[in-house]
Amino acid sequence: MSELKQILAKTGICRLADAFSTQEISQFNARMDPILNSRLEERRAYVHPDELKEIGVLDQLLCGPMRAILFSIMPDPVLYHCHVYEIAANDTRAHIFAETLAGWHRDGDSELIKNDITHVSVFLYLTDVGAADGAFEFSPKDPTAWLLSSTPCVTVTGPAGFTFAWQRSFYHRASPNRGPTRRRLFKISIQRNAFPSLHLKNKHFQKVMEMTPPGDPQMDLLLGRYQGKTPPPLPAIVTPTATAVPPTGSLNIPNRELVNVQLRETVHNLRTRMSRSRSEPTAVAYD
Repeated sequence: MSELKQILAKTGICRLADAFSTQEISQFNARMDPILNSRLEERRAYVHPDELKEIGVLDQLLCGPMRAILFSIMPDPVLYHCHVYEIAANDTRAHIFAETLAGWHRDGDSELIKNDITHVSVFLYLTDVGAADGAFEFSPKDPTAWLLSSTPCVTVTGPAGFTFAWQRSFYHRASPNRGPTRRRLFKISIQRNAFPSLHLKNKHFQKVMEMTPPGDPQMDLLLGRYQGKTPPPLPAIVTPTATAVPPTGSLNIPNRELVNVQLRETVHNLRTRMSRSRSEPTAVAYD
């Protein structure tokens, strides 16, 4: 197993070598500025994958360096997120799931298989991100373990161009963007081909499919053209450099609040499993 996979499997997050130069990041931002400037009233504004394709940014974002990252993480990656978004400035609340645990959560659509990597996101900061600028936060603790106020977490800060990958089944959140600048990043999420990607059915991905002729095996795989089928073998790639990300603090959420939320989550998961087992057909034994 490569160092990149070892780090991701153990702690769920790793720093990657920057995939793009400062000049390329500036060019990406310049092309997206007109779209995002027209959406300044939105607390969380998107540039969807079809829009990225139309302005010529998507093909550059999914070029050699980024593909090397994706195909080093897993051999058969399929997209289920691929967009740029920015969040409002001068905010005091996490921009998503702020009602519970100050935004800390795990993604329910991501598989959790110990020592396996099935659902991963890669973040590319497109603006400088300090601790108060809506920095991504992540707990490298085993997500099946009980959370405590002292549970370690990482506040991921870095300049525009900073790139990192993380497992979506671990606890994470976007901290409030208290700074004066809207925080912008490119988000690309991948999953193993064995899992159906419901996100690829949305209109934005469908438009990308229409604009992207088949024939590029890597892109065909990313776009889900091998869903339900065995993808062809792909050439070996050089695994990019990855480094561990040490904790920078702790969750610092009252233990009482953490216990209440985790008890509710445990009960919900048990009920879900029981419901699934009742709906599954009963096996019949034959002599």
